[in-house]
Amino acid sequence: MKKINGPVSGNFLNRLKIKQKLLFIYSVAFLLPMVIITVCLSSWFYGLLRNWRVEQAKTSIAHTSSLLLDMIRSAEELSDSLYINRAVQDTISRSFSTNQEVYDRYMELDFLDDFLHATTDVASFRYYTENQTLLDNSYFCKSTEDVRTSSWYKNARAAAGKITWQMKNDSITSDRMLTLTRAVFRKPDGKFLGVLVIYLSNEKIQKLLSKHENETFLCVNGRIEYASGELPDLRRPVLLNMNLEPDKTAISDGEWGGEKVLALMNALSNVRGSIVLAQVITQENMVEATSFGVLICAAIMLVGAMVSLFSILLFSGYFSRRVDYVKGEIKKVVQNKFELGPRLSGTDEFVEIYDSLETTANNIKTLIDEVYQHRINREKLLARQNDIRFKMLASQINPHFLFNTLETIRMQALADGNKEVARTIKLLAKILRHNLDATDQPVPLVDEMEAVSNYLDIQHLRFADRVSYDIMFMCNVDGIGILPLLIQPLVENSFSHGLEERKPGGFICITIDTDDDGSLLIRISDNGCGMSEQKLEQLRSRLATGTVEKFTTSIGMVNVNQRIKLYYGEKYGLQIESRINEGTEVVMKIPRVPLTGKGEVEDV
Repeated sequence: MKKINGPVSGNFLNRLKIKQKLLFIYSVAFLLPMVIITVCLSSWFYGLLRNWRVEQAKTSIAHTSSLLLDMIRSAEELSDSLYINRAVQDTISRSFSTNQEVYDRYMELDFLDDFLHATTDVASFRYYTENQTLLDNSYFCKSTEDVRTSSWYKNARAAAGKITWQMKNDSITSDRMLTLTRAVFRKPDGKFLGVLVIYLSNEKIQKLLSKHENETFLCVNGRIEYASGELPDLRRPVLLNMNLEPDKTAISDGEWGGEKVLALMNALSNVRGSIVLAQVITQENMVEATSFGVLICAAIMLVGAMVSLFSILLFSGYFSRRVDYVKGEIKKVVQNKFELGPRLSGTDEFVEIYDSLETTANNIKTLIDEVYQHRINREKLLARQNDIRFKMLASQINPHFLFNTLETIRMQALADGNKEVARTIKLLAKILRHNLDATDQPVPLVDEMEAVSNYLDIQHLRFADRVSYDIMFMCNVDGIGILPLLIQPLVENSFSHGLEERKPGGFICITIDTDDDGSLLIRISDNGCGMSEQKLEQLRSRLATGTVEKFTTSIGMVNVNQRIKLYYGEKYGLQIESRINEGTEVVMKIPRVPLTGKGEVEDV
């Protein structure tokens, strides 16, 4: 027979199984493009997040620069007020003969306190005066030789009344602060009187810098003076672009502490003195901020790829099973086995092939077995049906026979005057009828409690005064449903493990109440022998895991607990407390669910 050949790619695909073909097509048509798209999208997303991070830092540093500039303008306005104040100028230009005159003059200048308190950004201000007749206080200091020869004093005097900004140590607190200096001259003759010094609050500046996530510095005249964290390397100098445009943030790559960083610098405008706000974003922080977004992007793509791979594997497995099933049915026909398996579900091509194969098999079988085989099969079928019918009749048990027999015994006991036996048989019949009628559907809680009460009555007849019981309804349970045979096994446990060996005085109490969340709480407590802490922990462990190995006495309780959790949910179930020789209490928690008109509970 001549084979039909195709192109090389077709020959390659023809050597693959159907499942392998589907996986190959998935890899080429979906997985490879998905990987390429993921790489490109992740790269684009990384760049987008990096730019967003930079823009966020630019906005933050520009805002902080604006706040710093407000502090500087506030100090400069204060210097203008102090510079032109005539009372201050008269004080530092007058020659005093006695200390009392100086004290009296200082009392007239108490308004200086108001100046200081009105500007919260200023820590203090002070006049360094050439007038040696004054006394030093918090606002006036005589210029000593060391002060007059200091660079800041010379620079302020050389500025001829213009404001200059520089770093200076406070002569009283020795704190290094950002300082406004301005020479003061007498107006009539222009005589040099001294230098006004205004110190900005370090706390306010530090508070502004500490709000930034990245390392932020305030540089004055090319040196780091303030830092958002720990001040690095004793105010080491930094290389600043002296061509920075005022109020514009410059960005450049560089190194900081041996690590690659992105540096942002903003020069404060219209300030006499170089004051620059700088911020560095380390490569680690940059990657940390953007890698999470990239990981999310990659994770979404990965989840999509895994879902699609799972889908193609699921579909290819389903497809292969249908092919294998049809292939197996064809082999049966080839081996003269004409009894095919169940028909495939659906209406696809495989079902059409199966239907055609089934028609062919039936036609062949009809030709072979038209007379003899057909009759033999018919006799076998009749024999099998008769055998099944006989077994069904033999195994059938009619509950009515049992109840009728118990009723006959009860009537005979009544006839003999034995009312206790008759009552016991009646209660037993009710319990048997209730248990035989039990299904996996909820029943009224009232009916279930009636069956439990019948059981307790029988036990009371058995043990007489040795055991008594009480059932208390603390809430309305009319119309409330419960799974059958949940309470009775727990009551049976109280008898078999707690009270059966007890002397007179045994007591079982059943209370039905509601929890704070509206759930039903059914408590079964007894004053029996109880159990040890070790045995109690073993039972709790079995309840938690649902296992009964090596602890067969808890099978009924474990079964009840599992039924509750499977039907109502994990937050419901049994809790048990017990103390040796004092008794045991089992608390069952189930939802308070009304029965519908069909005898079923509403959805919990």
